[in-house]
Amino acid sequence: MRADAQRNRQRLVDAAIELILEVGGDPSRDAVAQRAGVGIGTLYRHFPDQQALLHAAVRHVLEQSIGAGEALLATVPDGVEALRRYMHAALDGGIGVVNIIHPHLETRDWPDLLARAGTLMKTLVARARAGGALRADFSERDIVFALIRFARPLAVGLPVAEERALAHRHLDFYVDGLCVADATPGSAS
Repeated sequence: MRADAQRNRQRLVDAAIELILEVGGDPSRDAVAQRAGVGIGTLYRHFPDQQALLHAAVRHVLEQSIGAGEALLATVPDGVEALRRYMHAALDGGIGVVNIIHPHLETRDWPDLLARAGTLMKTLVARARAGGALRADFSERDIVFALIRFARPLAVGLPVAEERALAHRHLDFYVDGLCVADATPGSAS
């Protein structure tokens, strides 16, 4: 694919992600093309139907989120901090798209990404628990469902930037609440 065609395709995917998060649902193709700054014909060349566009948006968000988490595991030694940074990166990367679009998808088949995500979640939790700072009953599912809750648009008319700032603030409260009050060895909790 030519470089300009790749750029247009990525602009369309990015525009779809932005609109999904803004409207809390399936955006119109015209709105996506307009947001991306391309003609509707360009959109149809890259995504012949709405399902193709939605799948590309979900796949992109999952790939970015998983990639960010894998990079954090490689660079952030503190398990709780890696977990926190991963969850923030996933929010910034648009992970809410997965939950919002999920009911609109005719097929939901990403075995490669699900396997990577499963490994990532298990490793994040194991590493965060290893230092003794994370609650023992916290699981991989808790990461997934917390992100779904924090990433979902509130639908109360807040500007997107304010809504995202609140999600990040609440996410920090959540992660702080998962930590054992005094995780030093031998302390009574």
